[in-house]
Formats: sequence, C-alpha cells, structure tokens
Amino acid sequence: MNDEEMINHYRELSAELGGRAVAHYRNAIFLILSDGQKRCLIDDTIEETFYLVSRTHPARVGGFPLNSLSVDIQSGKYFVDLTDEERSSAYHCRNGFRNFFSEAIRSFGDEHS
Repeated sequence: MNDEEMINHYRELSAELGGRAVAHYRNAIFLILSDGQKRCLIDDTIEETFYLVSRTHPARVGGFPLNSLSVDIQSGKYFVDLTDEERSSAYHCRNGFRNFFSEAIRSFGDEHS
C-alpha cells in the first residue's frame, strides 16, 4: 500500500472499532555485521502504545503514514503535532533501540578482545 491507502485502510478499521482503539507499534531489529555477528530483538522495549483514531489529521509525514491517525495517549495530541520534547518522552521505544545497539556494540567488541 502507498501512504494514502494505508491511512484509508486504518482509518476505516478504527471507525469500525468505534473511532478510537488502543494500538501498538511492534518493532523488531535484526543486526548482521557478519555471519558470526548477528543480534535480534523483538520485545516490548521497542513497542509503542497509542490511540489509533478514525479522524485523520491533515498533515502527512512521508514514510510514516499512520502518524496522521496516531494519537499519543498521555498528551492527546496526534503524533504529527508533537513537539520534539513531547516526541522524545512519548516514544518510549527509543531507549530500547539505544540499549540494543549499545549492547550489540559492547558484545561484538567483547568477541574480538
């Protein structure tokens, strides 16, 4: 699907669920440096919980189509309206990503010590 098709699909899905539903972005990371150096992470440290709504925000962010349907639970703001500071505190998974890469770098270094 292109961005607008995704927005329409999820807007309709949210409408069927009453106009607002608790949703999760489930992320995964698979890092390959070589055949012997691989790391994977799929857990709740890189998951985001938010409201998926049926009322579409007019703003679009290329590559992130659902940001115009995603509302931060704490602030009640659409993801596209969050300030940098609000976005930093709203995206809890950032620490999970940072921790994953920090640990991967550390463990890859330990393997070569």
